Order: sequence, then structure tokens, then C-alpha cells
Amino acid sequence: MGIQEHLWEFPCVHRLKIMGLSSHPMVDIVVEIIGKHAPGFDRDSISCKESGSGKYISVTVAVHFTHKEQVEAVFLELHERKEVAMTL
Repeated sequence: MGIQEHLWEFPCVHRLKIMGLSSHPMVDIVVEIIGKHAPGFDRDSISCKESGSGKYISVTVAVHFTHKEQVEAVFLELHERKEVAMTL
């Protein structure tokens, strides 16, 4: 998995939206993964929204990325988590 580097300018702040079932601790999962790859990220940037039925939740977070490998590591680890249905 690789990003199209020509579309990114580093360093940058990018908003990620991570979606999963609301029965999972999605905020904790996001904080764990983002904190590992972007220590010191602004936890106040986290916002959550439930789907209309309440079955799913989306967690949006602003992440300061400094290089391509950091972006790829975050997306890869989110992709590997069974609780995460989609990452945008």
C-alpha cells in the first residue's frame, strides 16, 4: 500500500475519518494507533458522529504528518484492525 506522494506536501495536517461499529471502542483504537505514529497529536481535534441507526460511528482526527512513511504506517495499521470498517 502506498500513497501518491505527489498529492501530498509535507509537513501537513490531514483530517482522517475512521469508521467502525459503535459497539467497538473506536476512539480508544484511534488514539492508540495515531498516538503511536504521531506522538503529541491534538486529542482535542477528535470528533465523533454516530450513523442514523446508531450501528456505526465515525471518528475524525487531525494528524500532523511529517513524511510519507508515517502516513502509510497509520493507514496500514488502521486497515489491519478488524474493528475498523473504513478509513478516509
